[in-house]
Parts: sequence; C-alpha cells; structure tokens
Amino acid sequence: MRVYHLNCGSLYPHFPRIQGIVYCLLVETNEGLVLVDTGFGLEDCINPTRLMRLFRWVVTPVSGDVEETAVRQIARLGFAREDVRHIVMTHLHLDHAGGLRDFPDAQVHVFRPEYEAAMQPRGYVELFYDAAHWAHGPRWVLHDLHAADERKWFGFDCIPIVDGLSPEILMVPLPGHTRGHCGVAVNTSEGWLFHCGDAASPYHREADPHQLGDEFYRLCFFPAWFVRWLLGPHVPRLRKLAREHGDQVQLISSHDIYSFSVATRASRRDSQAATVR
Repeated sequence: MRVYHLNCGSLYPHFPRIQGIVYCLLVETNEGLVLVDTGFGLEDCINPTRLMRLFRWVVTPVSGDVEETAVRQIARLGFAREDVRHIVMTHLHLDHAGGLRDFPDAQVHVFRPEYEAAMQPRGYVELFYDAAHWAHGPRWVLHDLHAADERKWFGFDCIPIVDGLSPEILMVPLPGHTRGHCGVAVNTSEGWLFHCGDAASPYHREADPHQLGDEFYRLCFFPAWFVRWLLGPHVPRLRKLAREHGDQVQLISSHDIYSFSVATRASRRDSQAATVR
C-alpha cells in the first residue's frame, strides 16, 4: 500500500502574489485506489465554464496544463482511471471538485451537510461551487455524523468512509470554510496523514497549525478575523493535535506548497534508494 502526493493545480494569483497548489492524495487500498480531492479536471483546462474561467483568471494557474490533472498523473503512475474506486472530498469548491468528471465510475464520498451546501449554496464562500462538476451524475455516497456515534480520532469526531478498508480512511468534520467541510485522515504505515482541507493554511500566522515562522506568512496583511471567517475556527485544535501527537500525525492542507515539497523530496529519496537496492 502506498500514498502518492499530487499537485493537481499550481497557482500563482494576481493578489495575493503567492505560489500555491491544489494538494490531493492518491491512496492504494485493498479496494483499489482512493483519491482525496480531485483538483482541476480535464474540462476545466480544455473547456472551462464561465465561472471556472473567472476563477482561473483570479488564481492564475501557473500552467493550466492538462498534465497536472489527477487523471493524467494517475495514468503516468501506471494506473487506469477505472482503478480509482473511491473519491473522498474535503469539500466541493470548484478548485477541489473539477476532476470528478474524469472518474465517472468512482463512488464520491461527501459529508451530507457539504452536499446540501453545494446543491443549495448560500453566502459569499458558497458561490465557489460549479454545478458543471457534477452534471454527469456522480455516484454520491453521503455520510452523516450521528449523535450515537462514540468513535473519536484524537478527540475529533470521525466517520469511516468504507468498513474494512485498508488502510483505514476517515472523514473528520471541520465545518467553517463551508458548512460541510471535512478533513481526511489516512492511516499509513508511518502513522496518520491528515489532510486538513481548507481548515488550515501555511500562509498566515492565524491559520498555520505548524507555526512555521514569520518568513512563511505571505498573507500577514489579512486581519485575523478575516482568516477565521474564511477558514473556520479549527486551527487551535489542529495546533494542539500537531503539538501533542506530532509523532503520530502529519498535517497537510489544501494549498500547502511547503508540506508538498517536503513530501515529494522524501518520495524521490525513497525511489532512488529502491533503485540502488
């Protein structure tokens, strides 16, 4: 079993002028491949909707290249798109869900409040859903968090996406950025990998669970209240998780180019070591 770290959309917006990515995960499991978020899809690059054209003008993808789409990267890894059996969504914003159309046979796991938000959006942040991304009729699997559920993951509520899946993958509700926003936890051989979605960011002191240092905080001109409004209230809990369980849990977030760079360097070292052996 292996976890692949994918950048499914290099970003360099006009404002603020920072480099970012759309951070997705591809997980080998006993039930085929599981994709965590999809990033931009083929149609977003080839035939974007009016909303996607506007969004892409604002965030200025570095290449806009179809080779960054998940489906093309998965093919280069030697898999077929049909090998992706499950897709787990942190949320359904257009920079996360564009690739759903590229995997029409996959089951798409979504927290029910997020599905409801996407189908009936309200408020400014929920303008960033693009209904074209699910016009093909995905195989939705909607998950609920019941009051009777007693299971916790390091103190957080959690929902297993598929019983018996190996490695175990959990949805961890982190509402705030959207009504049904979730993190996704993957139990790897080296500990838990926790994709926080857009509940955290490395670019602002108030949003960074790792507390990287002032030299990384490119968005420090945004007031703290705005960051909390945009991303939600979970950073203090995520910082506590990193502080108390950092030896067991690795945290990443959706546009975290720093964590992605570390992961890809480690992957290259592992590949080189395997080649030498």
